[in-house]
Amino acid sequence: MQTETVDYYVIKTLDNLENWKYPDLPIIHDNKNLFLGSGNASNVAGIFAKKFGGNAVSVANYREYLSSRSDSDFASVNIINASGGKDGVNMASFLKQNGFNFNLLTCNPQPPAGEFLPKENIFVFPSFIEPPTYNVSTYASMIYSIMKENVGDIKETIKSMETPDLRKYKFIFFIAEDKYELPAIMASRKIGESLAGLGSAGEGISTAMHGMLVHENDSRLDFCMNCDTGTENAYKLEIDSFLGLIMSAYYIIGKNQTASDMESIMKNYTSTAQKLGWKFNKIW
Repeated sequence: MQTETVDYYVIKTLDNLENWKYPDLPIIHDNKNLFLGSGNASNVAGIFAKKFGGNAVSVANYREYLSSRSDSDFASVNIINASGGKDGVNMASFLKQNGFNFNLLTCNPQPPAGEFLPKENIFVFPSFIEPPTYNVSTYASMIYSIMKENVGDIKETIKSMETPDLRKYKFIFFIAEDKYELPAIMASRKIGESLAGLGSAGEGISTAMHGMLVHENDSRLDFCMNCDTGTENAYKLEIDSFLGLIMSAYYIIGKNQTASDMESIMKNYTSTAQKLGWKFNKIW
């Protein structure tokens, strides 16, 4: 099945972000906010926590985190889930069973997780229909709605940068200025989701400097986001923007996608969804 690569959706999304209408979120800045997510939504949850205060937890530890607390005095509890399904269903069910009031931030107007909360607590963000795993417009929409970073600057950065051949390497190490560790992690995950057979990791530079970078490696590309590792095989991306770093990295990843990558995504995602019993309605 032939479909568009990730970079196509990067440009399409950037051309529409400023014209979309976004929901008004009932979230105020408070260190008792809580944001939940799975996959890259957990990193988007981290960006929301940076903006609004509070903490972000992932699908791997939210039950333990909530069960270990002696109180449930949160300013807000928010599930971030583009499809409004999959892990979001289990999160919403758990929160309801344990008496939490919570919001669902999604791009699906008919989210399966919606059965566990009132409609007034469901906030739908604009997005495009994309192939599974892409989540370019979905998370970009959410991030732009709260950060309002300069889209023109992002477009200019993408227009002016060179696109490296990622397939020349066996491993892509996304390393960011510590402030921007989350975009590095999101870019790393997008490698795993989009480019078959290519290894990747993402970290802030303070963590990255502890070990891996002491070894020069011709098979590794150090993808440096607003930082300098001093290593020989380095690609530098400079833009002071969460969304800018994410979209620029995604654009490069998309330019390296092949027809085989996209066929693999469609085949394996469908089988995984069936195996895990995911619910998400039709969103692509």
